[in-house]
Amino acid sequence: MLVVVLLLAAYAIIPNSYPAYPNSARAALARVARSSTPELPWLHSNGKEILDSAGDQVLLRGMNVTGLLQAKDMRPGPVPTTEDFREMAADGFDVVRIPISWSLLEPRPGRFSTSYLDLLKRVVGEAANQGIYSVIDFHNIDWSIYYGGDGAPSWLTAGFLPRSFPAGSPWNRHLAPGVLASYGIFWADLGGWQEDAIQAWTVVARAFSHDSAVAAFDVWNEPHPFPIPPGVFEAKFLLPFEASLISAMARVAPLQMYMEEQTLDFGLPTYVGRLPYPNQIFSSHVFATLLEPPWQSPVPQYGAPLKLLESQARTAGAAPWVGEVGGPPGASGNAWIAREMNELDSYRLGWAYWDWNEGGSWAFVKHQSRLRLVARAYPRATPGRLTSLAYDPSSGELVVGMTGPTGGRPLVVEVPHFLTHFSISSSLAGPPPAYHFDLATHLLTIDLPAVTGSFAVRVHFS
Repeated sequence: MLVVVLLLAAYAIIPNSYPAYPNSARAALARVARSSTPELPWLHSNGKEILDSAGDQVLLRGMNVTGLLQAKDMRPGPVPTTEDFREMAADGFDVVRIPISWSLLEPRPGRFSTSYLDLLKRVVGEAANQGIYSVIDFHNIDWSIYYGGDGAPSWLTAGFLPRSFPAGSPWNRHLAPGVLASYGIFWADLGGWQEDAIQAWTVVARAFSHDSAVAAFDVWNEPHPFPIPPGVFEAKFLLPFEASLISAMARVAPLQMYMEEQTLDFGLPTYVGRLPYPNQIFSSHVFATLLEPPWQSPVPQYGAPLKLLESQARTAGAAPWVGEVGGPPGASGNAWIAREMNELDSYRLGWAYWDWNEGGSWAFVKHQSRLRLVARAYPRATPGRLTSLAYDPSSGELVVGMTGPTGGRPLVVEVPHFLTHFSISSSLAGPPPAYHFDLATHLLTIDLPAVTGSFAVRVHFS
């Protein structure tokens, strides 16, 4: 056993060789930075923050929508409608994360569903019509619907092995021999399955290559190491796969950001590396310890995982973002959510709440008591750089700290529909800033002078 551990450790420290990032993709990124701004401008990552084409910092805050999933581990919600997106925009949300199913995209080997792609295009377009960006997520839990989860099609499984393990749900799926074997085959790239995944993702990327409403591609949901040891998994299996995938996708879709996720490692030691590519986001999922295994006591905490995200994103050379946040039903769940939202503000993070209208108990629309906790005023576009952010739902006060140069561009604030009256002040000398409020878009535009130093803007809602 010791020999195996030493061999794995030695293997893990051998430097990786990654495919080159396409020169055509770098050139396309340079061109779009100089191009005119569409209604939803192209977004990009500078390795620290998400920026729009004017150079303003963007957080992206909104919802997950599960209506395009094929899943057994959960009950997906309905396909979102124009009215859903209209309500999201009215609540001040500007992004949806759309989990998609490989099993629906490629129901038979090499045959990709045009009807599924058309549905995805329709959903992205309806969101964009309400001023909402999309993040498309290649969702995977317990490898495949074949094992009671979601993700890969049934024809791409270690189907000869048991589909369940003698344990309570969901660990009967998580530890199923077929699930672990399928992940082992995939990550070790023993059956050509990685190339299958790259081809499937490339089909999606090509379909949206010219669509600025698709902000990012989330390349793999909640990767976990088992049966490969953590640390070795990230360094020698996950990162090389993501490198092959991103370099291939960038050839057909060079302008979208690429999102890698924090390993679902259950508190075990991991490795975070840096891929030599531009335009990256690093994401985590924060559910107040609800993703922890049963042998760990669930003590709700928020600062620790967000601090870890900040550190890991810095190491990865990517902008941090939280792809899933949430909490259980009831008053205790609301208390968790309130604390979590405040912590997300303090770390100046964007996020997507799980879920808008899931068939199970996580749906935002089924828990209207959370509306004033989750739907909050926040900066949609910040000139210069955002240095602090705080919003108090009880007092209705938003404080945005920033530092220039602002270039004389405005601060744009998302305002939920239930906040209708406000006053504005700033720490700058002179009279309060002028502003314009668009009732149709729920956007508050605050005029700022050309500032190079640090200052704060305060909006008090009543």
